[in-house]
Amino acid sequence: MKFVIVSPKQTGGGPIVLYKLAQTLQEKGHDASVFNIGEVSDNRKRFYYNQLKYDIKESIKCSLVKLFPKSNFTKRHYQGYAYLPVRGCKKRFLPTISDDTVVVYPEILRGNPLHAKNVVRWLLYHNRFPNDTTWYSDTDLFVAYREQFNDQKLNPDNHLLKIFSFDRDLYKRTNFGKRKGICYFIRKGSKRTDLPKHFDGPILDLLPETEKVRILNKCEKCYLYDTQTFYASIAALCGCMSIVMPEKGKTRKDYVKKDDYVWGVAYGEAPDEMEYAAQTQGKIASEIDMMLSANFENTTNFISLCKKYFHLS
Repeated sequence: MKFVIVSPKQTGGGPIVLYKLAQTLQEKGHDASVFNIGEVSDNRKRFYYNQLKYDIKESIKCSLVKLFPKSNFTKRHYQGYAYLPVRGCKKRFLPTISDDTVVVYPEILRGNPLHAKNVVRWLLYHNRFPNDTTWYSDTDLFVAYREQFNDQKLNPDNHLLKIFSFDRDLYKRTNFGKRKGICYFIRKGSKRTDLPKHFDGPILDLLPETEKVRILNKCEKCYLYDTQTFYASIAALCGCMSIVMPEKGKTRKDYVKKDDYVWGVAYGEAPDEMEYAAQTQGKIASEIDMMLSANFENTTNFISLCKKYFHLS
C-alpha cells in the first residue's frame, strides 16, 4: 500500500500529526509521503498549475529564511517547525496517484483535488462543512482524531486514529522554584466574543516553541481561550497552572470525552477545578509517554482498516 498524506504548510497541531502519521507509516515499511497543498481546484489541469506556482513561491521563501535566519521576514514566516513539522518525512511535489494509493485529507480540505480512488477524511477538528455533502464522496472513509471531533453521520462506527507527536526534550519543566505572572493562548479562540479587552501578560501563539516553553516555566498561570489545544497540557507539564476558559454556559463536560486525557488542566477558575489541576499535574508526563508508545498500534489498526475498507492487499 502507498499513502499520500495531504497537509497544509504551516505550524500547528494538525500538520504535526499529519506528518507524524506519514513518518510512522514509513517506519512500518509503507511508501508514505506528505504533500503540501496550495490552492484547491476541481479542474485537474488548473490544480496542478496552481500547485506548481505555489511550490515555486514556497521554495523561494524557504531559501530566503535559510539565507537570512535573523531577519524580520524569518521571524514572521519561519519558526522552527513551519516547513518540516516532523523530521524524517518524505515529501512529494505533485504526487502520482495509483489505484492502490490511499490519500489522507484533513477535514479543512473539501473535494478530492488529487482525484484519488481511495480517500480517507481525517477529522482533526470539528467538521467545518456539516451541512455540505458536496465536499466528500459516499465511498470516503472517515476517521476522527478524537471522539470529541467525530461527526456521527459521517463516521457512525466511530473509527478513531490518534497519532501523537511530542518533543520530550523541549517540552518539560525546568523551574521548580517561585513563579510570577500570567500568559495566554488564543489560537482557535480568536473569534470568541468574551476575549479580554486587555491582556496583562504575553500571548504565546506566534512565539517560537523554545520561547513558549521558557515563558511557561516562568509564569504562575496560563489562560487558554482555545478549548481544544494540547498547549493546555504542555503548560501544565511545564509547571504552569493551566486554565482553559470555557465558552459561556459551558463546563468541562462539554469539552472532555472518555478518550481525553486532561490531567493538570482546569476548566475555569472554580475552586474544585483549580484543585483538580494542581493535584493531577504530576500525571501528565507518564500519560504523554503512553500516548507516544501507542502510535505504532494505532497506525497498525489504521492500516488494517484501510485494507478492509478499500479491499487492498
